[in-house]
Amino acid sequence: MIDGFLKFFEDFFESEKHHFLNFFPVGLGLGIISYFSLTSEPNFYVNLGTFSILLVVVFFIKSNIKFLVYALLSIALGFWVAQLRTISVNTYMLEKNFEKPIYLEGTINTFEKTYNGSKFVVENIDCRKDQNLKKVQLTWRGKKAQESDTDYMPGTRVLFCAILSPIYDQAFPGAYDFRKQQYFKGISARGFVVKPPKILKNSEDSSPHIFIEKVRHKIDQQIENFLTGSSAAIAKALITGNTSGISKDIRANFANSGIAHILAISGLHIGIIGFFIFWLFRIVFCCIPKISMYYDVKKISAIISWLVVLMYLYISGRSVPSIRAFFMHTLIIIAILLDRTAFTMRSVAIAATLIMVFTPEVILFPSFQMSFSAVIAIVAFFENRRSASGWFEKLRDTIATTVVASMATTLFSINSFNQLTLNSILANLVAVPLMTFFIMPFAIFGLFAMIFGFAQYPIIGMGLGIDTLEKIAEKAAQLPGSYIVMPTPSTLVLTVFVFSGLLITLIHHKVRNFGWIGVGIGLLCYYLQPIPDIFIAPHAKTVGIRVNGLACFSSLRYFRSMCKMWAQSTGCQESVNLKSKKCCEFVKKINDNIYIVDVKGKNVALVFEKTESVPQHLDAFMIFHLNHEKNEDAEQIFMPSGNQVETKNLKRPWTSIKY
Repeated sequence: MIDGFLKFFEDFFESEKHHFLNFFPVGLGLGIISYFSLTSEPNFYVNLGTFSILLVVVFFIKSNIKFLVYALLSIALGFWVAQLRTISVNTYMLEKNFEKPIYLEGTINTFEKTYNGSKFVVENIDCRKDQNLKKVQLTWRGKKAQESDTDYMPGTRVLFCAILSPIYDQAFPGAYDFRKQQYFKGISARGFVVKPPKILKNSEDSSPHIFIEKVRHKIDQQIENFLTGSSAAIAKALITGNTSGISKDIRANFANSGIAHILAISGLHIGIIGFFIFWLFRIVFCCIPKISMYYDVKKISAIISWLVVLMYLYISGRSVPSIRAFFMHTLIIIAILLDRTAFTMRSVAIAATLIMVFTPEVILFPSFQMSFSAVIAIVAFFENRRSASGWFEKLRDTIATTVVASMATTLFSINSFNQLTLNSILANLVAVPLMTFFIMPFAIFGLFAMIFGFAQYPIIGMGLGIDTLEKIAEKAAQLPGSYIVMPTPSTLVLTVFVFSGLLITLIHHKVRNFGWIGVGIGLLCYYLQPIPDIFIAPHAKTVGIRVNGLACFSSLRYFRSMCKMWAQSTGCQESVNLKSKKCCEFVKKINDNIYIVDVKGKNVALVFEKTESVPQHLDAFMIFHLNHEKNEDAEQIFMPSGNQVETKNLKRPWTSIKY
């Protein structure tokens, strides 16, 4: 038995020894996730010492165990770079609301027109109430905001009158952590502008960042000169990455049709532009004998393609998927220059490693997860397939690419958005070719035409393609199965699925087949995972009960967004008020303060008034199970208030204490 195990290990090692680099980002990611899952900050010097020891050990070990040390080293590196990044960012996070509007002076970092007003990110803030603010995200809504034609150019010094608030915490354990994301963006607080902002000084900043933001701002203005409404908003999203002008209805149509990825700059956009420029210049140079006879037009075209993609990367806002795609494109260009194979799993591993080393926090957010899951699945699928030659084979591979990418991103789509779309493959088969051969080429010509002042016709042509794209999204969103709400997968389910997927895609030994068993186990775990039945908001301001596919809440007035997130995370498509007609069948009203709900065979009573049995320092709220008529065995649950801290609170640099 031992001999058989050793023989199996030798075969596995021999099969995988040339692919171990592909596993390095896996260990790196494990270390990063381990750091972010802690409840308190670890000792920085202990982590640095552990990493240093492993780094030294790896140079002295020459046996097969060296690869085990490499694995431990990658995990230690991930853990250390995550902590180093957290310390280096060091964003001050506002903890308490400002009850009244305050005046603050700041420099415009970014300015975006939204469908209902404007959105600012302000830096270099001068605020008498709080001098620690690093950056603030401000929203200006209403009729005055929509009618304002003031141009708030990046770099402009502006005086705001706004109500500032802390960044939202997680709505509930396991929910999307928006506060953590803003911490790493350097944003200290959010706020609402109550008076029209006043320009104090026009932009004179000549820093590279402000220069790029000015260019993006001017491109947005050029687009607004030739397009209007949703066409202009989507055009700005595809060129400058500004999605704030897209309305909720348009977003919903794209999401429900499974083509929401088109609205966010990603590998699709970078790939289209890179290869379009490559083939365009290659054809042009081949038509010029004096160039094609004496120079390698393939390599010249590759260099030009790289320069154009670099320009587009900065214009589009440098999102995580676009950075990943740029690294991939760079490796492909290097491979072309060196006459090597370009598109390999090693390229993906290098891109993932670079991104996680410099911005380790991105592994926690859907843009990274969906981008890399799609490209890993596509590369693994085509690794052992020969290149398509005929039109039928190319069409088949295009369909296969769409199917594989959709399957690979489904788990992360459900985890982040609680949504399953069955029409995504059909919609992508129509939308992606439209993007590839019509919309993005016009976008490229429009960008270059802006330099010479005749961008009108390319942008209008782009708008025609966008109008067609909107119709595709609208029609696909109306088909059955376009919007299915799914419960959020548990940590166990996510872990099983992710490691099963990595086993299938990264391993070349026959042991990879066990990954399919893991997928089956993951599906079973997802089906059997417990789903919360009761939701209690901070301060017990509202309570939700999940009954018969409905999420019934005691109040939706101040917590509508939070309630919707919890409802979707438990698989409920709709959140309603306890007093609504939809809840009458499942909720028994005793009086205005007492409701009884049947939850899995137990009568749960919701009491919303102070009684002698409720201590005064607690909220006027309690839940108890009525197991007996006399309520002798009632289980009472009190929500904390005052200075009591919830037991599930995690105190990290990006968190706030919840009361």
